[in-house]
Amino acid sequence: MRRDNDDLIERVAAELRRPAALSFGFEARVMAEVRSARQPSAWARAWEWVREPRMVALSPLGGLAMAAAIAGVVTLGALAWPTPVATPGASTAPAESAQAVQFVLHAPQARAVFLAGDFNGWDARQSPLARAPSGLWFVEVLLPPGRYTYAFVVDGSRFVPDPAAPRAFGDDFGAPSSVVIVGRGGNQAGGRSL
Repeated sequence: MRRDNDDLIERVAAELRRPAALSFGFEARVMAEVRSARQPSAWARAWEWVREPRMVALSPLGGLAMAAAIAGVVTLGALAWPTPVATPGASTAPAESAQAVQFVLHAPQARAVFLAGDFNGWDARQSPLARAPSGLWFVEVLLPPGRYTYAFVVDGSRFVPDPAAPRAFGDDFGAPSSVVIVGRGGNQAGGRSL
């Protein structure tokens, strides 16, 4: 049986070693196709050159000089195109478009309640609520149209979402917060019992 397999393998190998008969001009046609294949554009070649990994030998002093050059370019870029900086409580919208929004929380046991949100830089001391004898705490804040997240700060340390408003999605700092939309018909935030 082994002898038969060896003979079969030898016949197959002999057949594979025989030169293949190619038609006349086959090599010329293949080479013409290769030459006519579309060459990549200069941009594509440049992009490939940029993407190709390279080894760069750099001395510590050269690395420091390169880092300083990059920092200089970034600094000059930042100085050339300044971005506006919003201050807490400030608005870039015209004053006539700002709307009064009333925030109310029922917390009869609280000693102090403040309002913190992205409209005042989450400053827990900037917007104090006034207490009514019934245990309601309230404040009115002028806000330009937009979407704002906020929470009540009860007794200086406990962040409480507004029970009468929708919850904010993805609390950034781990404390639950609420959402108020000013303008387009959604300009009131409410409150229930704490």
